[in-house]
Amino acid sequence: MNCNWSTIWPGLYLHHSWTVRIMLVLLLAGAAFLLHAWWQKRQQKTCPGCNNPVQEAYLRCPQCGKGLKSHCSSCNRIVETSWQFCPHCQASLTGGTPPSP
Repeated sequence: MNCNWSTIWPGLYLHHSWTVRIMLVLLLAGAAFLLHAWWQKRQQKTCPGCNNPVQEAYLRCPQCGKGLKSHCSSCNRIVETSWQFCPHCQASLTGGTPPSP
């Protein structure tokens, strides 16, 4: 039985350090690309009504028209429609009582 422990691929030997370095750089570049693509997809905001991608600045979904943001009735600042309380003035956005600090 003949075993050559320096072979990592047929015809590719570990003593060719430049080959191993190139393979490592390509592997790391591919992993970085996949991580970046995953992170961008994760950061993309979607409409709660139709699940289409929307930009952070949109007040309404251009596809279904669902309101994404509104104004606080107390301080008139822009708030998300899914929020229960205004983070700026602590006013209730749904008619409930504000949490005690």
